[in-house]
Amino acid sequence: MSSFIDTLKAKDVSILMLINNTIKCKFMDLIMVPITYLGSGAAVLIFTLFSLIYPNKLIKIMGYRAVISLMLSGLIVHFIKNAVNRIRPFLQIENLHTKKIGIDEYSFPSGHTTAAFTMGISIAIIFTHLTLICIIIASLVGISRMYLGVHFPSDVLVGAFIGTITPFIVNMIF
Repeated sequence: MSSFIDTLKAKDVSILMLINNTIKCKFMDLIMVPITYLGSGAAVLIFTLFSLIYPNKLIKIMGYRAVISLMLSGLIVHFIKNAVNRIRPFLQIENLHTKKIGIDEYSFPSGHTTAAFTMGISIAIIFTHLTLICIIIASLVGISRMYLGVHFPSDVLVGAFIGTITPFIVNMIF
């Protein structure tokens, strides 16, 4: 079992290095920070406030479900982060391309990716014609987290999973 886990960790690092170092360029440096903030608390606040005050009933319904989904997925991420205590990659790996961005202490799972997928899937459930664009934007947030050296691929994948499943559960209940 230890050998299997060591192999997974090695793959995690090699994929991170591929994303972090291979696509590095001035253009990506310029766009990845704004993209990463699409999964931030400020973006979540703007998204939810807009959806709750917008006069369209369908957007309000989506907004209420999104708020519940964001609170639930945020709690899940908070508990997992504090239980796992995984140190961020830029603190462990040399030659990692990083940018100074605001982050919390632990990396697993990615809260920004979780929030981006939670918002995106909440929109896609109600407005199915926007599904592809929502998934692309949420995925770009996850990629940006690796590009900036603050998350491993497994952090992003688990964040995407939590952010995808939570709105579906909330949609079934409400």
